[in-house]
Amino acid sequence: MEYQHVIVRPGAGGFAAFDSGIDERTLWSYRIQRVTAVIATGNFHLAALLLSGTVLFLSMLASSHRDVAKSYVPLPYALMHFIASTSACCLSWVDFCDSGNWKFPALLSYVVALGILRTCCRSHKRKTQVYRHMSLVTTVALLLGIIQDLLPMIIFDSTYWPSSIESALLACLAVVVVLVLATPRPRCPFIPDAESDESTIDESPEETCSLFSYYCSYEWITYVVLRGFQRDLTMDDLPPLPTYDEPLKWLKNIKKQRIKGGKTFRTLYGLLKKEVRTMMGWAASTAVVEFLAPYSMLRLLAYLEDPSEAVVHPALWIVLLFVGPTVRSLCYQQYIFTATRLLVRVNMSLVQEIYQTAMRSHIYDDSIGDPSHHEPSGQTNKSKTAQKSGQANLTSLMSYDVDAIYNSRDIFYVATACPVSTTIAMVFLYHMLGWPSLLGVVVLFLLTPLPALASRKISRIQQSVLRATDVRLSKISEFLSSIRTLKYFGWEPAAINTINNIRGIEQQRLWRRSVHAAGISMAGDLLPFISLLVMFSVFVIFTDNTLHAPIAFTSLSIMETLRSQFVWLSNISRFSAQGAESLRRVDRFFESAEEIQRHPEGPLELKDATFRRTPIAAFRLRDITLRFKRNALNVLTGPTGCGKTSLLQSLLGETVLESGSATAPRDIAYVPQAPWLQNDTVRQNILFYSQYDEARYNTAIEASGLAQDLQQLPFGDSTVVGERGTSLSGGQKQRVSLARALYSRSSTLLLDDIFSALDTHTTSLVYKMCFRSGLLTDRTVVLVTSLPVALKDAEMVIRLEHGRVASVQSSQRTSQVSTPSVEEIETGSLVSSTPQEAPQDVEPLTEHVLSSDAAPEQEVGTRGMAKETSATGRVPRTLFFQYMVMFGGFFYAVTAIVATLTVQFAYFAITYWLSVWTSAYDEYKHPNSIFYLSVYAATIILFLLLQLANNLIYQYGGWAAAKKMHAKLVTAVLSAPISWFDENPIGRAINRFGNDTRSLDTVLIDWLRMSIENWLRFLLRIASIVSIMPIFALPVTTICATGFIIGEMYTRAQISIKRLCSVNYSPVFSHFTDSLSGMAVIRARAGMDEVFQGLLAEKLAVHTRSAEAQYNCNRWVSVRSDFCAASVAAAAGCVAYFRSGSAGLVGFSLTNAIGLSQTILTLVRTMNELEIELNSYQRMREYADIQPEERLNEEEQRKKAEAIPASWPTSGLIEFQNVTARYQNGPDVLRNVSFTARPGERIGIVGRTGSGKSTLGISLLRFVNIVQGRIIIDGIDINTILLNRLRKSVTLIPQEPVLFSGDARSNLDPFNESGDTELRAALSACTFIQPSSSTTNTEDPNHQQQQQQLSLETPVATNGENFSQGQRQVLSLARALCRRSKIVLLDEATASVDQETDMHMQGVLREVFGDSTIIAIAHRLRTIMDYDRVVVMREGGIVENDSPAKLIEKRGVFWDMLRSTGEYDELVQLVGKKP
Repeated sequence: MEYQHVIVRPGAGGFAAFDSGIDERTLWSYRIQRVTAVIATGNFHLAALLLSGTVLFLSMLASSHRDVAKSYVPLPYALMHFIASTSACCLSWVDFCDSGNWKFPALLSYVVALGILRTCCRSHKRKTQVYRHMSLVTTVALLLGIIQDLLPMIIFDSTYWPSSIESALLACLAVVVVLVLATPRPRCPFIPDAESDESTIDESPEETCSLFSYYCSYEWITYVVLRGFQRDLTMDDLPPLPTYDEPLKWLKNIKKQRIKGGKTFRTLYGLLKKEVRTMMGWAASTAVVEFLAPYSMLRLLAYLEDPSEAVVHPALWIVLLFVGPTVRSLCYQQYIFTATRLLVRVNMSLVQEIYQTAMRSHIYDDSIGDPSHHEPSGQTNKSKTAQKSGQANLTSLMSYDVDAIYNSRDIFYVATACPVSTTIAMVFLYHMLGWPSLLGVVVLFLLTPLPALASRKISRIQQSVLRATDVRLSKISEFLSSIRTLKYFGWEPAAINTINNIRGIEQQRLWRRSVHAAGISMAGDLLPFISLLVMFSVFVIFTDNTLHAPIAFTSLSIMETLRSQFVWLSNISRFSAQGAESLRRVDRFFESAEEIQRHPEGPLELKDATFRRTPIAAFRLRDITLRFKRNALNVLTGPTGCGKTSLLQSLLGETVLESGSATAPRDIAYVPQAPWLQNDTVRQNILFYSQYDEARYNTAIEASGLAQDLQQLPFGDSTVVGERGTSLSGGQKQRVSLARALYSRSSTLLLDDIFSALDTHTTSLVYKMCFRSGLLTDRTVVLVTSLPVALKDAEMVIRLEHGRVASVQSSQRTSQVSTPSVEEIETGSLVSSTPQEAPQDVEPLTEHVLSSDAAPEQEVGTRGMAKETSATGRVPRTLFFQYMVMFGGFFYAVTAIVATLTVQFAYFAITYWLSVWTSAYDEYKHPNSIFYLSVYAATIILFLLLQLANNLIYQYGGWAAAKKMHAKLVTAVLSAPISWFDENPIGRAINRFGNDTRSLDTVLIDWLRMSIENWLRFLLRIASIVSIMPIFALPVTTICATGFIIGEMYTRAQISIKRLCSVNYSPVFSHFTDSLSGMAVIRARAGMDEVFQGLLAEKLAVHTRSAEAQYNCNRWVSVRSDFCAASVAAAAGCVAYFRSGSAGLVGFSLTNAIGLSQTILTLVRTMNELEIELNSYQRMREYADIQPEERLNEEEQRKKAEAIPASWPTSGLIEFQNVTARYQNGPDVLRNVSFTARPGERIGIVGRTGSGKSTLGISLLRFVNIVQGRIIIDGIDINTILLNRLRKSVTLIPQEPVLFSGDARSNLDPFNESGDTELRAALSACTFIQPSSSTTNTEDPNHQQQQQQLSLETPVATNGENFSQGQRQVLSLARALCRRSKIVLLDEATASVDQETDMHMQGVLREVFGDSTIIAIAHRLRTIMDYDRVVVMREGGIVENDSPAKLIEKRGVFWDMLRSTGEYDELVQLVGKKP
């Protein structure tokens, strides 16, 4: 009789009846008969008919019938549906002859009538309404039939059996319901869009699959799993993206929600409230149905203990052991399915919104500001904080923060499921244990705040972690963007140390977070186990009841359920803390983003305008009043740093207008001084997403002088230019950028010093074709240049000095075509060498350019840029152990696994001792309950301590592995050869340092620990069941074998999808960083920002498509694995029923069998997540194994270092001996070059763009492969010198100056090898403030401020944004002075400065490097006229090599170049004045 108290607490109605003498089984049999009799009257059937008919009639009256039917139900399904309904109707009328009840046949006749009505409807909406009523009414009829005909059979020893007609009727109704669930659905767009042509969109099987497939089996993804099992998948194998998940639709929706106001959380909730509510509904359902299995176990154990008292047949409880876990799985998987939809939608929405906001806002380094610029009192700190968090780290927002936000989505699950589960569990426990359970509840609630308090602490730590992550990612992005400069100077070790130091700070904070995370993880086990211990202790000590097996093991099963909830809660609390901080960061970004203000549309005009480059910049353009001449050439000129570029950007609206007014056309083609190109073909860069016009395109090619260059490129205009145009020379990049502007339809062109990177021949050609051919007569051009011929040709010349207009000169010209005004341009040499040859060079181009159209698009896309690697097959099974070895070696990895095994044994010891305890009451009359309770308590405490130690072991191991892997990754990437960066976009590397590093830092170790725990728990559960019930081995082997076959099929497919998903996210990063680099160019063009927004949406759609396929495959395998687990539980129940033994041991087995479902569910999910995160580890390791530029072991490095004298080079003698060189896998760029540069000699290298000048210079630094000959410096072949030693000994001043964030000191001397005195001397010698009394604006406070503040402590913004291009170049010269090298290379180093600054720089070079060998690559011939020798190059070879004077006398190529400049006489005089 003891089991009765398990079912109903004393005093309940059931017991009153029982106590009055009525048999419980008879009572329940009577109750069921009453229920079936009520249903048999047919009143419920009639009510269903009337309710359905009324609702349907009213809804059809209210709906419109104009829409044309666009749904289609396959004919076989419709036919079978009609046949089954008609059969059921006929059988019901046959049954009517016996029963006389007409209401049930009437209901089924109504269903048949609805089927006929549905075929007559033309309206899609009405068809759907009728079909839904058919399905619903049939389902109600089936449920009523089951209650009436099958429910009486569940009473134990019942002899009732339904008639054959009743059975056939139920079977027909069941067939109808099955057909309803199996019929494919018509596609119904989630977000209707009248503008989209849905007929052209591929149909996703997710939108058209049946209800059963959508909610239960996920059968619509089976074909992907089967294909993935047979071969590696491609994007074409994945299901199309559903129409309701198109990225642009979600951008539109989140913008609507953002307009309503509120923080990002409120915006996201408003955007996704349907998903959130659906998730919470499924979570609540999961929490309810997961108690079916414990309740079934309770009743089955009660039956085994005393079969005579059974009321319901035990087969029902065995069935529920299967149905409970299965239904729970379906509900939980639907929760996750909805959660993953929320995940991808949050990702799509936020990434697009962040991108759109960034594209419309001022993006600048806010660490460098105007010290004199003060905010109003009380606002300074707030403003500063908002800007720093908002502007500096967009990449971090995209990777870390968006990821953290959607990773906290399970907060909705625990917020719903935990209260529901806890409430049901407490009620359940109270009915079994009575008042002692209340004390356990009190303890549970008293301990609950502990994880919350720890989570709050983690939230504060997370803030500091994210700040350190921001700094690290920002520095890595800066270094990777300027990798060439790092390698030119041999600064990779300094960069690596800088990043590692920042990483060290980040890791200190990560370790603090890991310790707190281990504590929270233990709290998930602590709460339920301590509560259960309190309950059992009070139950045993303070009551007279005995702890029987049904009570004990059901209580344990319930607490196991609660334990999983609280463990989940502890994990989610940590993720939610990180997500909350990320939400705050995203909010700060949106709040602090300052949208750029477009000028009113009108002519190009400024009136008393004062501009600030950024809201916090020190430099201003003051009181500018200009009206640029329409359809004419306007030239801006002035000294370095006077504000020319700032004025162009002010015309574009890229600066802050503080006072005055400005107007500008909306569509402007802007060519920046540092050319911006996309990682695409030359043609696509020129077209810039415009329609292809062959004649216009060829004109732009000719005018920009690219005709000959395209013929030399390996694939013509289909050649991929590489990231930042790395596969092109500086001049070619500038001319492609110019061609883009010429090809555009913009009426206004802003050209920023486009001739600075061009040689004299190319400058002459480009200037003549653009400005003297009539090509731009109908377009307004503003040109920044100091080119003398442009100053003479211009209709307006504006001179700027120190941010003010110094002078404006205007002239009237009637025709630039027929009246050339500069005699120097029209020299005989120019006419004969360039224009006449141009048609011969250009004419074949038309055919050549058009030929690229025939090239396959896929082939074009891969030219010059390596595809991101996506390893085939699955992640190696040993990869997790290879990762564990990084914890601290092989011994540490084994120790971690043994520690986990020990924890699992301790966990199973708790259950096993409980079985021993409960069995003791059967073996002994008066067992010592205190002894058993004490051992039980000790076992729980031991388990908790071991669990804490195990967590700390894994947390430390993961922390150490992340530290080692990041250090290896930094070293490998920064030590990679330049050719690697040419083939791999920076976005890919940043993805490794961003998302993949985050994986190692935060989640990989947790998924690894949980996967190992669950694997061991799974094996121990199987072993524990088999050890007690050996016969169970047969079914469990069959079921598990089936499960593992399913898992193997899934795993092979999933690995391909995961890699596709990872690979497809890098283009999103690359597009983001690429767009930020060229924002000024993009925003200047009308509608171009929307084009780029669309490109981002396309890339996100590809990523989302692969991500959804990945998540759906997870659901596919999860429901099948859970089905197997439920089968195991049911098999255990059958074995227990037919071969019952000790109630305690059977309870132990059933507890493990029921827990097996939860274990497999958790195991599948943790294994899925582990493989995803291990993919991040694999991707990082792939980059960590990049072959370095110099492949030497330590011994070889030591020998090479010892072979070179410490004082080398002592003189600076350079010898080129028959040098032939090429870039990796390319044609020869230098051909048989031989010359000698004597110590202290200054040599100028000149030649046409693409002639090999820069290649000759960087060959001294071993940036090209020398395939023949030798380069010798002071008697030593450079191939025998360590790369870093060589590059630190030879100083290069590059064409594109790069400054790093920090201060002037760190930019001049990152190794701290020079003293302050030497650094200050270099800085003083290269000061860019010109002391010209005629031009100095002494009243300009900004100018005076810059003069005073230029010191070693002067702050430098990212990329030197607080300096002009020319100022950066001069500071780059100061950097070179600090090295005091015997060999100095100048690669067009003075191209960005005015002539006065150029003279100043040359004077400094003569003074400081008087005894050094100087090799200057120059386009500006004035720069090298006083050099000792000039080397003229053409097509990779030397054509002239002598002093400037002798080359002029020779009247060869160099003389021809001088004649083309328009400054021939002046330049010849400079040769005469040579010191």
